[in-house]
Amino acid sequence: MKITVIGAGISGLTSAFVLSHAGHQVNIIAKDLSPNTTSNKAAAFWFPYHIRNDARGIHWCQHTYDVYQKLSENSITGISMQQLLKVVRIGVEEDEMSWFSFMPEDSYRILDEHETPAGNAIAYDVKVPLIETQIFLPWLMSELRKMDVSIEQKEIQSFDDITDADMLINCSALGSRQLCNDKAVIPIRGQVGLLEPTDFPFIFLDNEMPLYIVPRQDAIIIGGTFEEDIDDAVCEPTTIQQILNNAY
Repeated sequence: MKITVIGAGISGLTSAFVLSHAGHQVNIIAKDLSPNTTSNKAAAFWFPYHIRNDARGIHWCQHTYDVYQKLSENSITGISMQQLLKVVRIGVEEDEMSWFSFMPEDSYRILDEHETPAGNAIAYDVKVPLIETQIFLPWLMSELRKMDVSIEQKEIQSFDDITDADMLINCSALGSRQLCNDKAVIPIRGQVGLLEPTDFPFIFLDNEMPLYIVPRQDAIIIGGTFEEDIDDAVCEPTTIQQILNNAY
C-alpha cells in the first residue's frame, strides 16, 4: 500500500518507521523537519502522562516501553534506561494514582521511609526509557532513508493536495486545526529551561508542582508548564526563572 505520512515529529517518524517495516511504500511530507520540530524540544522520558483516563493506553504504554527498552541496547539511537525519582510532597494529594497500572511489571517500587527525600510524603524509584530527541529523531530519519522512505519538506493546505496515496496518516499535530477543520485541537505551551550538562544522577519528577529535571548529553532540561490554548511559542523569562527556582 502507498502511504503518505503528514508530519515529521515523533509521531510521524515513528508511524513511517513501523509502516515501512510492515512492507508498505511510505513517504513523509512535513512543514518542519528535525531539529525544528516540537518533538525536538521534548525532555523526553517515557511516562504515562495525560493519558491515564483511557484504559486503552495501558497496552499502548507497555508496548512502547518494551520497544524503547530494546532500542536502548543500541546507543546510537539516543535511548537509554534511566532511574526516575518520582516524589509527592508532604501535604500534596497525588493525582491519578492509576499510573501504576500503566507501568510494566517490576519497573517501579515505593521507597522506604528512610529512603524518601526530606519534605516528601512518598517517593517512587522508577525505571524509564529516556529518549534524547536530538539524537533519536535524526537516527529515525536516517533509518527511514535506508528503507527508501522519501522525506519532503513542504506545507500542505489540504488533504486534497495529496493525490498519489492509498492512505494518509495525519501526524500534523496543531496543523490539524486547518487540515481537519477541527477547532477542538488547541495548542499547549510547555516552557522549559536549559542548564549546562552535568552528572545529575537521575530524572526527577514532581507531577503536582509540576517539576521535572532531565539530564541529557547536551543539557539538563528543567520543566515545566502545561499552558492550554496558548499560541505564543516564545518563552517568558519570569516563568523560566520560576521553573529554575523550583528546581534549585
